[in-house]
Amino acid sequence: MIGTLIRHVAGAVAAWLVYVAEGSFGLLARLALALVADAGPGEPPARPFMVLDAALPGAVLVLLVVVPAVVIGDVALARRGAFARTLAACGVAVFLVGQYVAGIAAVTGAVVADAALAWFLTTAVALGPVVAHAAVVRVTRAATGWLARRSRPGSPVTLAPSASPVAHPGGPEAP
Repeated sequence: MIGTLIRHVAGAVAAWLVYVAEGSFGLLARLALALVADAGPGEPPARPFMVLDAALPGAVLVLLVVVPAVVIGDVALARRGAFARTLAACGVAVFLVGQYVAGIAAVTGAVVADAALAWFLTTAVALGPVVAHAAVVRVTRAATGWLARRSRPGSPVTLAPSASPVAHPGGPEAP
């Protein structure tokens, strides 16, 4: 239980870092657009602190969409492979983003086309962190399994060369 929690916390941190990296890429794209449009790098199209502005919404996105999507994908397809669970997590993320956008659009009275665009863009941004979170969970699960197999008493890997049952000629076991 604790191992699963630690895996998902590590996955959430990785997903948040992917989201911030996406924000950095967006900053560079907006900076290039500002320079081409001769707007200057400090103008609103390309603020240097935009990555910090993306960090908080990224944390909210990770907590409300990414973590539940990966957990639901893992539970729903527990006996399937990693690829199927990742696809299920992406599908759940698309559904969750759609539900959140529809709820916000209903409360604010947004136009359907604007809500559809928001759903598409948020889904496009959310899928990278979902895949990163799922990958970290799979890798840490495989690594802990490998370490557990490696540290079992009596396994060939954990036996020291001097602890082998074969007597070496001229060694302390020799008469």
